[in-house]
Amino acid sequence: MMNPKSRVQGWEADHVDLIPGMPDDVAVDCLARVPHGSYRSMRRVCRGWRSAAAAPEFALARAEAGANEDLVFLMQFGNPVAGDDAAPEDAPAYGVAVYNVTTGEWHRESSAPPVPMFAQCAAVGTRLAVMGGWDPKTFEPVADVNVLDAATGVWHRGAPMRSARSFFACAEAGGKIYVAGGHDKLKNALKTAEAYDAEADGWDPLPDMSEERDECDGMATVAGDRFLAVSGYRTGRQGGFERDAEWFDPATREWRRLERVRAPPSAAHVVVRGRVWCIEGTAVMEWRGERRGWLEVGPYPPGLKAGTARAVAVGGGERVVVTGAIESEGGGGGGGHALWVFDVKSKNWTVVRPPPQFAGFVFSLASVRV
Repeated sequence: MMNPKSRVQGWEADHVDLIPGMPDDVAVDCLARVPHGSYRSMRRVCRGWRSAAAAPEFALARAEAGANEDLVFLMQFGNPVAGDDAAPEDAPAYGVAVYNVTTGEWHRESSAPPVPMFAQCAAVGTRLAVMGGWDPKTFEPVADVNVLDAATGVWHRGAPMRSARSFFACAEAGGKIYVAGGHDKLKNALKTAEAYDAEADGWDPLPDMSEERDECDGMATVAGDRFLAVSGYRTGRQGGFERDAEWFDPATREWRRLERVRAPPSAAHVVVRGRVWCIEGTAVMEWRGERRGWLEVGPYPPGLKAGTARAVAVGGGERVVVTGAIESEGGGGGGGHALWVFDVKSKNWTVVRPPPQFAGFVFSLASVRV
């Protein structure tokens, strides 16, 4: 049997410095500053670098070095007016695009598995879950789930949802991803709901909501630990969006109603620093509770066509990214699509014109900090 001293000496003999001649803690600090766009290449250099980048301490090292980057993942249709050289011929009609808010760079998730049409996404930690949507051949809803670890760039097949659905509400709340409502293959609006644990790769069936809700919005509540399904319509009232919502209390496993909400598709909802915001009409509104209602907190995104917005908070609520159609001079939506970035502190909007191949309609989006 090898004695402890020999074991240590053997380990030291086998150990290879991450960077020759440099202490490993200093080497990790250097690797933590590598731009996210070079992650895949960095991980392929050697096993030591791959292990270092996958360790939980690596994320802390990036944060301490001020090297974090905010990524917005967009479930997006290809842009039919993009030039012939904008994308390869076999590029999917619907897929995952990525906008790096920190660097301004764009890229397509070329390693992503095939994405069902109208699939939606939500993020928890560094994991992005792409869920549901339509089979592109049969146009029937699917229960598929694919998960990307944005920190490593690795995709894996997740446990499928218990119900195939499309046009549903989804959002992260309390460390889980919730889905609710939508419709089934017969176009019947659903009131079923379930919650995904990305760590365990499993779904928890939840009690039904009190109402069917097709095309509803999803978000976390003010405390960030409860899921809110906003508006939607019933099977018999196609397009008749309700002006109410239901939120799920995980402690009691009950749904509770909330009145006086803004109804999609005219409104886009997002939670910013614990407050529910709504982008609608001529301003950005904030919900201040049943007694005070909605109050204006910022101007409307300049040039955004009404009823086309999708929104997500990034950087811990420092900024809000909105996607939508550009309103043309004649008041229509023929101006293509763009992004609007709102600085929460200064209350100013910056318009981001994406490259032509990334200027298609965005159906769902989520943000991850790496």
